[in-house]
Parts: sequence; structure tokens; C-alpha cells
Amino acid sequence: MEENKIDTTLMKKKNQFTNICTNCNNKILKGEIYFFEVGIKDHLHSLISRRFCFNCYSKFGEKKLLGYH
Repeated sequence: MEENKIDTTLMKKKNQFTNICTNCNNKILKGEIYFFEVGIKDHLHSLISRRFCFNCYSKFGEKKLLGYH
């Protein structure tokens, strides 16, 4: 069975609401910079996209957070 996989990238955004980092589970407070997963060619619904705090992005980078090797 073939898995439906959407190629994604991270987009830098300023938080409008409090969110939780997908990687470390820390709060991303309103006004803080975070990185939001978006589809490269296909739409990725915001309910399933991952959010990463600035600290995790700085520490691990996009490829590791998204699971690319």
C-alpha cells in the first residue's frame, strides 16, 4: 500500500496565539517567532501541520525536525 506523503518545508511566522512546539512541547507565546510546516507543492491543512519553536529550529534545523536525512 502506497503512503500519501506531502513534501514540506518550514515557514518563519510570528505567533498570533499561544501554540505548543511539536518537538519539545514548550509553549510558543503570542508574539514569538516560530516555524510552521507548509506543503511545497500540495496544500497541507493547518490542523495537521507541525509547529516548532525558535529554540528547536536553531538547535536541530529544518531537515532533522521534518525527518529528512
